[in-house]
Amino acid sequence: MAAEEQTPEEKVEPETPPSPEPTVNAKDEQDSGEKVAASPPRGPERPKRFPGELPLSFPEVLEGIRKRNRRGFQLLAFILQPVVGALSHHVKKDVEKAIGNPFFFTAAMATGLNIFLNLLAYPALLMLLAVGWEGVEVLFNQRINNFILLGFLLGFTEGVYRLREGIFHARPPEEMKLGGSFYGFPLSGIVRSLLAGRTGIIRRLPVPVEGFYGKGYVDKLERERRYGHAYTIEDWGQAYHLRIEFPTKVPEIDLPGRSELPDEMPDYDYDLILKDGHFIIKGRCTDENIRKMSGNVGAFPAEFTTIIPLRERVESFSHRCHNKILEILLLKENAEYLQDVRPLA
Repeated sequence: MAAEEQTPEEKVEPETPPSPEPTVNAKDEQDSGEKVAASPPRGPERPKRFPGELPLSFPEVLEGIRKRNRRGFQLLAFILQPVVGALSHHVKKDVEKAIGNPFFFTAAMATGLNIFLNLLAYPALLMLLAVGWEGVEVLFNQRINNFILLGFLLGFTEGVYRLREGIFHARPPEEMKLGGSFYGFPLSGIVRSLLAGRTGIIRRLPVPVEGFYGKGYVDKLERERRYGHAYTIEDWGQAYHLRIEFPTKVPEIDLPGRSELPDEMPDYDYDLILKDGHFIIKGRCTDENIRKMSGNVGAFPAEFTTIIPLRERVESFSHRCHNKILEILLLKENAEYLQDVRPLA
């Protein structure tokens, strides 16, 4: 019997782990046409929190304040829209802002309803004047038609004049200046005083007079931002609404290294302090290269401190910062919202 042929045993070498694939940047990927797995996105940064701040997000606090400020006010404004539409444009916009819901009130809808009301009210008013002047029998005379026609023409002419920007210039309602009726101007003062405790503007954004333009001259509003002066305060009844603008542009100057800096100002860091009836905002530029430049440029401090005195005692606050705008809700001591949520220690 033939012996079996024995083959030499093959030597098996241990497997070596695959070497890691070389990293390829976006430019190499475009050149080669191959897809490269993207690195996982960074998670959202944790919002800053300060002592005395509510442990809720800004939108939650904002919605809670609005709900409590509008109890009964929305329904009343909805019912009185035909009359409120006679007020001046600015007062109607203040009412619209206080309501905060276009279902219940908008300046455009109130103006339209008021014009329709006047088309009915002016003829009726002239009919009453005719009765007082000539007696009740005028109602059964053809002359009454003249009073009705005159009242309708007055209402129609006034309505066209109030809507002239939309009729003759084709502007959308949100861009139109919706004027008031002739009897609405004395009422505007009364309504404005009623709104004072609900949407009173304590400080408007400063509008400095512009001077020279061109390289080397500082934009006046940007200068106000650098010093922490570009802020507004509104009284919303149970809270103050504070809005402050951070700087947006890096100064254009002829200094070494300026061409290496961006034109847009990096985001400022900030601290918020509620102390002794004042609210303190400390803003600072964190870019070291820009901070070094600030010492060689006039009207460009690397940081600022803004101290805002408050009319009423404030118990807590909530804030958010987005697109170089810092918004702060300062809740008053008697605010109903504080009955449910306590501020951070």
